[in-house]
Amino acid sequence: MKKTSFTAVGLVVALLLAIIATIPQSVIAQEVVTPYVSVLKGEKHFLSGYDPINRDGTINVVIEIPAGTTAKYETNKKTGMLELEQVNDAPRFVQYLGYPVNYGTIPRSVMLKSKGGDGDSVDALVLGQAVPRGAVVKGRVIGLLSLIDTGEKDDKAVVVMENSPFAKVTSIADLDAKFPGVTTILQIWFTSYKGYGKDGKLKLSSAGFKGRADAIRLIGDSILDYENSVTTEADKRALDEKGNPYLYRWPGAKNLGE
Repeated sequence: MKKTSFTAVGLVVALLLAIIATIPQSVIAQEVVTPYVSVLKGEKHFLSGYDPINRDGTINVVIEIPAGTTAKYETNKKTGMLELEQVNDAPRFVQYLGYPVNYGTIPRSVMLKSKGGDGDSVDALVLGQAVPRGAVVKGRVIGLLSLIDTGEKDDKAVVVMENSPFAKVTSIADLDAKFPGVTTILQIWFTSYKGYGKDGKLKLSSAGFKGRADAIRLIGDSILDYENSVTTEADKRALDEKGNPYLYRWPGAKNLGE
């Protein structure tokens, strides 16, 4: 009897293990992602707590979506926390291949709606190894990827991260020369990940890449617009005689690699 009981128990355990083994690993992982555990609080307010540009000419980018991942996090402008976007009370995951770059935002910047922007901070595509969500990384801007999202302009700053294989790239042309295929990958991914619209066309399209000078103007204007339109008096930075925030030394700061 004891032997039979032991055998029966063993069969039950084996059956349970077999059932568990058939459950897709991705489903197990997604079960722990709920609206209650999908908020990341940093040491500072992710948008207002960090300077957009450093004295050496590098810019800071808050990483919202690490390379290779699909969870769609974004920065809450009021709380300054990273939050997993919710769609119909369910966490949003990009239904496509993982992001090919670290995707983030430039703090203390804003693309004003009155100037054709979306009212959010400047998006940045950071080339380099994957870094954790919520990391604030330093890099140099080399250009813009000019996207069109349902008829509206949606420019993304292209940034090369310090201490990465891309660190010495100085321009979009230099990126093509040193890392063939990267610009093609970026255009294909960012025009394809949202899929097709009701008209049978891709929801996003690309107007190609713009140079570093265009990127500097866009970021510089967005920083100044933030100081003039978003900050409170207590948080406002002093401006120099040219109307640029003193701390940023923008656009006169020298970027390494120029």
